[in-house]
Amino acid sequence: MLKHLGWRVALALSVLSLALYSCSPDISLIRVAPPKQRAVLSVWLWPGSGLETMIKQYAEEQSGVDVDIVISQYDDVLPGLMSSLATRSKAPDLVLLDASQLGEMKRYREQFYNLYDFGDERTRFLEWKWRLAENRDGAFLFAMPADIGPVALAYRRDLFEAAGLPAERDAVSEAFPDWDALESAGLQLKEKTGAALFDNMNNVFQSYFNQFDGQYLGSRTGRLSPRVKEAWDRAVRFQQLGLIAGLPSQTTEWADGAVNGRFAAVLAPSWLHGMLKKNAPATRGLWDLAKAPGLPSGWKGSFLAIPKTSGQPREAYALASWLTTPQRQLATFRSNGNFPSTPTVYSTRDFLDVRDPFFNDAPTGQIYAYAALRLNYAYGHSADSSVESLLREGLRRVEKGEARPEQAWRDVEKRIQQIDKGE
Repeated sequence: MLKHLGWRVALALSVLSLALYSCSPDISLIRVAPPKQRAVLSVWLWPGSGLETMIKQYAEEQSGVDVDIVISQYDDVLPGLMSSLATRSKAPDLVLLDASQLGEMKRYREQFYNLYDFGDERTRFLEWKWRLAENRDGAFLFAMPADIGPVALAYRRDLFEAAGLPAERDAVSEAFPDWDALESAGLQLKEKTGAALFDNMNNVFQSYFNQFDGQYLGSRTGRLSPRVKEAWDRAVRFQQLGLIAGLPSQTTEWADGAVNGRFAAVLAPSWLHGMLKKNAPATRGLWDLAKAPGLPSGWKGSFLAIPKTSGQPREAYALASWLTTPQRQLATFRSNGNFPSTPTVYSTRDFLDVRDPFFNDAPTGQIYAYAALRLNYAYGHSADSSVESLLREGLRRVEKGEARPEQAWRDVEKRIQQIDKGE
């Protein structure tokens, strides 16, 4: 009996073993999926961009995204980008470019994603700003428009008062409506206080030139627009009259000059606020803002582009789109002075109520919006950064006494004519 029972137990165990074996393929399909890796986006910025805080906020809100922020000096951005594109290594997923840098990179269309492949959000933006981000036929979007740089006159109330000049912002706007009137004021300021009117020649040149369409080259032959020489001559005249302090922006010398009253005014895009606050905090309340002389002027601002080396273009586009929404641009304006390129915010109470204690509680939104709504740059007028760099270097040589203005102009013109203005 026990013998037969042992046989039955053995048979039962064999059947159970076979059953378990036959079921094992189904059991093996039940797996625990590994946790999904977070996307890591490399974003290249330059100092003072004001975007770092917003990008960190985005990474905190998006469960699947980490961001690695790389800060490079402005003049190092393009060389670094060109090197990374050539070697296909350490390239950013998203890079901040200003209008002149973008103008140069349009030569290398094949190196960038067409952002129209991911969306079309043009209704948010000023039309001219959006058009600057496109190619000539409007079929390719190189970058997402970000801030713009309308210009106002930031001035030291105390120095203007000491010179016997009007100091209240409305009176300043009325007294100095054009460049000739401002020149006369600068001569009086120099005589009474010893201070120069402006910080450097380049800011005068850019603000004067950007009153117009902003086109450096009148054609694709390499010939400079007559407006360039007109702006150059204005900057040279101010320098020869002693109205320029010769202090390049974003330098320790410039910061020292702002604190110690070596210059009394800055032709200031709104993003320059952050530089003044950081470098000359002791002058809080001494500055004020008025309309800039002449026609409304503006720097064309910045853009966010996605190089083809990015392996995560959709995630990069989502970040660029998020950063440039009207509400994010307004927040960055309030925190850093980056002026929005999204005109819907200009009529909001949050925008109109923005006042800056550093500038004697000036209504910064209202003052800059006056210029912003009157700017209108046509496609193709983004300056090539190589052209801009040559002009800036020529002015620097004049400012330092290394070259006479006529010779510096001839040298710049000769070098610019050699530049191939490819798309």
